[in-house]
Amino acid sequence: MPNPNGKKGGKAHQNKVAEVAADIEKRGLEPVKEHPVDTPGGAKKRRYVDVAGLDENKKPVEFHQVGKQTKDGRPVARERKAMDDVERAKGERPTFHPYNKEK
Repeated sequence: MPNPNGKKGGKAHQNKVAEVAADIEKRGLEPVKEHPVDTPGGAKKRRYVDVAGLDENKKPVEFHQVGKQTKDGRPVARERKAMDDVERAKGERPTFHPYNKEK
């Protein structure tokens, strides 16, 4: 069943994205949600990181991906693939923020 919120994700995902964006802003960067990243040669031609932190020149200086993690604490496969594509394209691995931390 598709998510009624589309790529914005469910409530837990959106809450974590807002938390990450607030932290980015607190550190003096501009948070941009669903920031496009061209990923030539990747599994997809373009990815959208959940939040990018832009500097004063509007250049992305950090990337953040929000998603589910496995029981052993790794991002689920779809998040790993997206992060791999962004890392290959930008030379920097997005920081992963799980929203389903196991207790």
